[in-house]
Amino acid sequence: MNTRSNPSGCGIVVLALIFGLLGGGVGGYVLLRTQLPRMVQNVTAAPAPTPSGALSGKLEVVTDQDAIVQAVHKISPSVVKITGQREPRNWMELMMSGGVISGIGSGVIFEYEGRKRVLTNTHVIGDFTDLTLKLTDGREMKARPLGRMVAEDLAVLEIINPPADLKAAPLGDSDRLEPGEWVIALGNPFNFEHTVTVGVVSAVGVRSIGGETRKVIQTDAAINAGNSGGPLVDLAGNVIGINYKIFDPQGNPVATNVGIGFAIPINQAKELMYYLVHRGPFLGVARFEPNSAAFAQFAGLATDRGLVVLNLYPGGPAEKAGLQEGDVILSVDGTPIKNPGDLQTLLFKHKIGDTVRLGIQRGTKQMEISVVAGQAPEEIYH
Repeated sequence: MNTRSNPSGCGIVVLALIFGLLGGGVGGYVLLRTQLPRMVQNVTAAPAPTPSGALSGKLEVVTDQDAIVQAVHKISPSVVKITGQREPRNWMELMMSGGVISGIGSGVIFEYEGRKRVLTNTHVIGDFTDLTLKLTDGREMKARPLGRMVAEDLAVLEIINPPADLKAAPLGDSDRLEPGEWVIALGNPFNFEHTVTVGVVSAVGVRSIGGETRKVIQTDAAINAGNSGGPLVDLAGNVIGINYKIFDPQGNPVATNVGIGFAIPINQAKELMYYLVHRGPFLGVARFEPNSAAFAQFAGLATDRGLVVLNLYPGGPAEKAGLQEGDVILSVDGTPIKNPGDLQTLLFKHKIGDTVRLGIQRGTKQMEISVVAGQAPEEIYH
């Protein structure tokens, strides 16, 4: 028996299905748009299907679209644009600059020992003699360097005549970060003021970057020239890092973002805060060299351990205590040291006025010198 389909009846069914799907889709879209602002983040991964093809669990993805906006609102009043200026020092600088050497970076207001200050990178403030801070509301203030560490690329600025309503940023805990967490970078890239970019924590740990090896937060949040010194924050609006460098595979003098940026973990800044604010404890060793078998043989030293003192600040605590150029620092307070990091860690357990015991090798003799830790002279920072 031959059976024929009814085209008109089939068409009606198909049209009904299409309109039903369209109506359901539009209704679902409207419902989603009205409900999304009230949703909160809740992501649960679904397990693999069972042999029968059915899922043994369910996948639920709900996102709060306001999380980033709220974090930016929270942190923005604490983010500053830093503009530095100085006079040219030679005829070439004069011709190339038109009369003023200037630079732009970022910073973040924080509170320490009851006072509000600005945390930024050392390379942002450079050797500028005139520093201006600009808030997101347009107000401007002057600042001066309070303390800096070139090796760590961290600096603290003192705000001159700060207004009473300055808002300090909350400092988070960078040790708790994990790859994949959302982060927000704020700053002034290429002088585009108060810019926000978003990405994730790509990695956390020790990285070799441009000849230096240090612990960093790697992120794919866009960071460019002018972002340096600005905060990297989590979705709660807490500062978890200070943006300071980006990777450029071409090695250009002014690098542009390729999705690999780095921030100094905020916990490291916390550890260095006393030194940055008080400019001490200061020993007065201007330059030293990690010792090695080759260096010891070249310099005729009796040991290949420790740190070799190359230069001392005239009149500094170490010189006053009797330390000499050519001495080898073997230990601090009885603990052997192998590299500059060891010296810094042990030294920063002290405060200004504490006595630091240095075990040294001078020629063929070992001895101990007690140095009263002082404060670094202001001219080092100006």
